[in-house]
Amino acid sequence: RLGLGLAALGRPGYINLQRDAEVGNKDSRTVEAMREQSYKVMDAAWESGVRYFDAARSYGKSELFLQGWLESRKIAPDSVAVG
Repeated sequence: RLGLGLAALGRPGYINLQRDAEVGNKDSRTVEAMREQSYKVMDAAWESGVRYFDAARSYGKSELFLQGWLESRKIAPDSVAVG
């Protein structure tokens, strides 16, 4: 089974190689842009069968993004495992 770790999505500072190519330059890393990108990644993970998501307070906005994504997609919390 595979899971999706949300550290780099909620706190892009974790990406330390080619960061600008992956998440844009510092000026384009708004909370809204990060949320939109994280939702796209979680959508792809969900469609691929991923049901485990790793989120933590130390991962920046990862918990907030996961909560918002679950609510916006009407996915019941008991349909996923969160670590």
